[in-house]
Amino acid sequence: MPIENSVPISPLRQSLACVGDPSGSFNAEWQKRAEEELNETPENLKQEVFALRQMVQNDTNLSVPNDDAFLLRFLRARKFDSKKAFYMVQRYYLMKLKCPELFSCPIPSECSKVFNLQAQKMLQDRDQLGRRVYIIRMDYFDSNIVTIDDIFRTNVLALEQIVREPETQIAGIVLILDMAGLSLQHAKFFTPYYAKKMVELVQETFPLRFKGFHIVNEPFYFDAVMAVLKPFLKEKIRKRIFLHGSDITALHGFISTDILPSEYGGTGSSFDNKAWYMQLLAEEEYFKNLDKYGYKIGVQEDE
Repeated sequence: MPIENSVPISPLRQSLACVGDPSGSFNAEWQKRAEEELNETPENLKQEVFALRQMVQNDTNLSVPNDDAFLLRFLRARKFDSKKAFYMVQRYYLMKLKCPELFSCPIPSECSKVFNLQAQKMLQDRDQLGRRVYIIRMDYFDSNIVTIDDIFRTNVLALEQIVREPETQIAGIVLILDMAGLSLQHAKFFTPYYAKKMVELVQETFPLRFKGFHIVNEPFYFDAVMAVLKPFLKEKIRKRIFLHGSDITALHGFISTDILPSEYGGTGSSFDNKAWYMQLLAEEEYFKNLDKYGYKIGVQEDE
């Protein structure tokens, strides 16, 4: 069920106030969508949050935030199936324990050199379906300044910010990956190791609904990159990958030009991530506190 562009985006703190409140803090349109798409009813919410909390508490090696808002993001990502949500909670924290160089969330003030490259931006407005839109411009990543691990963790930071928004938990996120200027220096971004980690993040681990991946300006040899990724992709995710080449108008069939930067044929202002970065910096204390939670050192994932 589409959410019209006229629906205003709540500020993050106001948005957070309605998480976990089944009494109707969402407007009626969002409530209806959550019920239709995610099986989110007041009865399911109460029952499945309780069940998920019991499972988390029984995992004595695991520490999570003591509020329903945290659990809700996993339940929404798994359509209120508490068992599947619990498996995702486990994978989420095991990911951070086993591979912190990629998955531990940095604090925003540590990321200035990455954001200064103007390579990543979360658009301020939602698209016509209520989804968040995140743009990554490969050509702007300078391997002399940042490492692939820096880039990966900065993307995790972006996801950790928007997963706090109840509307985004419901509607999901769309990614636009601009491959213009793809060169040999970027090849290491698509090794099987990093490809597998990216796919794990999207498919099994991070509590967001990844609704579309739009590749633009990809070179002719991008098929080789896709060949690396495909063995790790589930059919559902494969169907959500769209290759547009240099035809930016094809992208407009999926994402309204009303919110796109002018570089992508939109009516919005030119690409500039400064405002987005300032929003992240304003939440510095929140990100510092994320390290308080997770698995105790020494816990190993079951094979």
